[in-house]
Amino acid sequence: MKKTILFLLNKECTYLPPFMTILDALSDKYSLKVISREDKAGKQQMEDLYKGKDVSFISSAVPEKSRNILSRVINRVRTILHFPSEFHKEAADLLTTPCDLLWVIHEETALEFKKKLQGQHYILSLYELNDHRLDFLEKIRTVIQNAQEVIVPEYNRACILRVWMKLNKTPTVIPNKPLNHPRKQRIPNSYSAQLEGKKIVLYQGYINRSRNLDKVCEAVKDIPGYCIVLMGKGDTSYINELTQKYPQIIHISFIAPPEHLYVTSWAHLAIVKYDYVYLNAIYCAPNKTWEYTGFGIPVLGHNIPGLEYTIGKYNAGVCADLDDVGAIHKAIETIDSNYEFYRKNALLYYDSCDIKSELLTIAQRRIHE
Repeated sequence: MKKTILFLLNKECTYLPPFMTILDALSDKYSLKVISREDKAGKQQMEDLYKGKDVSFISSAVPEKSRNILSRVINRVRTILHFPSEFHKEAADLLTTPCDLLWVIHEETALEFKKKLQGQHYILSLYELNDHRLDFLEKIRTVIQNAQEVIVPEYNRACILRVWMKLNKTPTVIPNKPLNHPRKQRIPNSYSAQLEGKKIVLYQGYINRSRNLDKVCEAVKDIPGYCIVLMGKGDTSYINELTQKYPQIIHISFIAPPEHLYVTSWAHLAIVKYDYVYLNAIYCAPNKTWEYTGFGIPVLGHNIPGLEYTIGKYNAGVCADLDDVGAIHKAIETIDSNYEFYRKNALLYYDSCDIKSELLTIAQRRIHE
């Protein structure tokens, strides 16, 4: 008989692709139950994704999304007033139901269920270092300290968290690598006609002024045959400003995973930009680096530790000052003149981590304690 793992997440599953990797890795061996915050459409999407797998989704009904402003306001009020109590009730019922392993996903879940987790045995997955809000970390200190195992996505974050939280051992590092990856390049999609025949420089993620993509756009506009694709939601005024100033930009709004990878697969090289604002940023753990390198796409990364000691170390791309047009030109020239070298190293970097084996080992270890 399969062992049962109960996952607790106070967000939508698709909000957190690394969580879906956990489901992908464990769904063949274990019976998985997920309580999360999904509307009807979101729950159906998850059930479709895991059809045929022993994965069940227990989600309180939240109001459906609406384009009407008044309806959105009403839905928001209903969500704030009604949903938390329903969500807590269902979660509380499940927490009293026997399971072989409880797995708490995300630091916000840890805060929301702080009292209900007292006396429980659980694994805790944390996805951000939160050094910009240390008061928040203090609120969940006991939840972190009492976990059987704490999991974070980056080594330096693990060491820092051990010091801050006064833990007896360093948290386990599980990178934000997707398990299921198409690996095939130039996958047909609804944007293929726009992407055909161009050397795509892809930025994938939230788009706002703090990411400061101006210099990258400025540099790429001078290189014949190149096109920038910005994929993701963000600051509308900033996106409009960039697309008006640099006509070679194609903006593609948010595409739910894993379909977004169809667009990713067309990139010639990809941008990863984090700045020296927080420790969480310079010791970044982006799942997008794994998504890029799974296709053999070289990465052009900002010169921060989290990229220098991953992408840079493996020669899976080039790290440079992405606030300097000249440095960006030089980095792109370096990648282009040695493209096959960087492409092969990108693939080697992707294959350097057996994420499924690592997650199965953790689950087995904690279930049999």
